[in-house]
Amino acid sequence: MVPWLSLLALAVTASLAAAVAAAATLPVGGRWWPAGWHTPRRRCVIVIVAVVPVVIAATLFRAVIDPAPATQRDLGIAGSEPVPGIVAVTDRGAPIAIRRLTEAVAPHEVPQGYEGRLIIAGGEEALSNCHGWVFAGGDFCVAGTSVNAILEDNGYQMVVEPRPLDLVIYRDDDGIPVHTGIVKATGRDRFVLVESKWGQLDVYWHAAADQGYADHWEYWRSDRPGHRLELRDR
Repeated sequence: MVPWLSLLALAVTASLAAAVAAAATLPVGGRWWPAGWHTPRRRCVIVIVAVVPVVIAATLFRAVIDPAPATQRDLGIAGSEPVPGIVAVTDRGAPIAIRRLTEAVAPHEVPQGYEGRLIIAGGEEALSNCHGWVFAGGDFCVAGTSVNAILEDNGYQMVVEPRPLDLVIYRDDDGIPVHTGIVKATGRDRFVLVESKWGQLDVYWHAAADQGYADHWEYWRSDRPGHRLELRDR
């Protein structure tokens, strides 16, 4: 939770505590309490019941503004550095900037909240983010803002029914690619198994929906052999 939300939660908690204390001490009757609520216990009950909706609303509010742990939203670019002397290019020759993680920090464990939903597939030594795992063979990082250009230049077409080796592109509400994976298998009831690298974490196999990046995704296919970009000396 961000600092100002922590302070807000502290203030709300203190206010509720003060309200409960007041309920046990304020005078009975008149403008304070209706007749029949003469005992501190009854007055505490009505205060607690009244604040339950407030607590539920605060929990939902936090879920909206902070839907996933930071490690799951991290694209892996922040802990990276430029790669001198090398540039990646699309099939049409457009340059794609690449970077490399300064160190591999994958804990080789399943992130909290995803127990039983992920299979660790390795990649703990890969110095790439998710896009780099797909388009740079796990050797470099590729920015999400470069993904659309790669899709266009390398002949990808969006498809409705995915098959193994197709791409999965996850997008935020602005349409920017925030995560990329590869379809490993498909099954009944439109089940899709995806392989993807989670920022600076490991590579996981997971259902298409079992990730913390986005609620929207698409499947893309190309006739080219593999997804890796060509690397050239500058």
